[in-house]
Amino acid sequence: MASRHSLMENLAVNLEALHILESNRDGLRFSPPDGFRRSPVPRYLFRVCSPNSAGRTTLDVVESASAASSYHASRTCLFRMDDPTLAADMVSKHLRSLLAALVYVFYRRARCSERLRDISVFVVDTWAFREDTFARDLDLIRAFARHDGGDLANLAGLRRRRRHGRWAGSYAFGEYLTQGALSLAGRCARVTAQDMVDCGLLELHPRFAEFARWAKGDEAWADLVIELREPFYTRPASSASAAGGRRVFPNDAQIMSRIGNLFGVGWRAPIAVALLSLAPNRTGAVELLLNFGLLGQVWDPTKEACLDSATGVDPDNTLPEVAEFIYNLNDSYLEFAEVGVRSYIDQVAETLDAAQRLISKADKVRQPPRDFAATARRSSLFRLVRALSELAHHALPEENVTGVVTSASSDECTSDETGRGAWSL
Repeated sequence: MASRHSLMENLAVNLEALHILESNRDGLRFSPPDGFRRSPVPRYLFRVCSPNSAGRTTLDVVESASAASSYHASRTCLFRMDDPTLAADMVSKHLRSLLAALVYVFYRRARCSERLRDISVFVVDTWAFREDTFARDLDLIRAFARHDGGDLANLAGLRRRRRHGRWAGSYAFGEYLTQGALSLAGRCARVTAQDMVDCGLLELHPRFAEFARWAKGDEAWADLVIELREPFYTRPASSASAAGGRRVFPNDAQIMSRIGNLFGVGWRAPIAVALLSLAPNRTGAVELLLNFGLLGQVWDPTKEACLDSATGVDPDNTLPEVAEFIYNLNDSYLEFAEVGVRSYIDQVAETLDAAQRLISKADKVRQPPRDFAATARRSSLFRLVRALSELAHHALPEENVTGVVTSASSDECTSDETGRGAWSL
């Protein structure tokens, strides 16, 4: 039986953790001095961890190792520490891009002899937190480099410089930090690496199956992230156009949708589109989203509001997969918006068709009016319908108004359902 002292000690630790979560739901804010250069933070970030990882990460909280061991550390901003050398030593990685996270999964399996079912992939929505909750590692490295004797300065140079020799990318992995204990409840989703593999992850890239066979000592994961980014830097200039894009293979699209679906409603779209964005200039994001309907629940762009309207997240293009993800996700929203607008236009066209048919029949009535006010009101209404029909005919794309009748003398009005059906979901 545990001693009374150990029970009280455990109770104290639990109460302290509870206090951190209750009083610090949005984590410890970064409060840098004036002049600190802060990079924009992507909306979706990923974290890979296991029971052996430093600190603590659950669906309720992410907590650094220092915060887990010290209440004071969980409440003190790096920029407010009395000893800047200690702050420099605490600058460490927390969250990263999906490409780096996936390669890191296989690294942990080989390096730490961990099972894939014990390795979790978390995704967090940074828009659910205050703006100053996250900071990019490079920004902090630059801020504290002069306090640590040279190691951080060397790391900053490694992060920024281009690799000589074979690959064009740099050692920048899209890593972002939080401080203290950060409540994740309702603001993250988690799936095991094994579940992702079971849904076909290894089929999405020819190197993934190779990574899954790594033995300890083979796992040069940093170089491999740079290698996997190479197609972003070497694609032909002509491929930047829509005509140069290549359609995602249907089997790959289904795998991406299945993996996305593992994370649940609200998270599945960004996950699936992030997988699509592991390769450059690949089209078909809308197809991934439509696949969700085949998996049980139709994707609703209004309810699952994952649009990322941020711009210039990575102007130096050291994280090309993040820029590709933002483009693909926003492009799919634009396409869904276009389909929705066309649907509303179809409804307007059908309404005008019906109104024109009634007007056409009414115009055949030949009798003197008795109620001049009613006649004037009716004539005004008919003129409005004709004006709207004429406006639609001249202002809207031809395929959207083929059913709108602009001649009031037509006896029969029919809609071109073929043209409209092409825009239905």
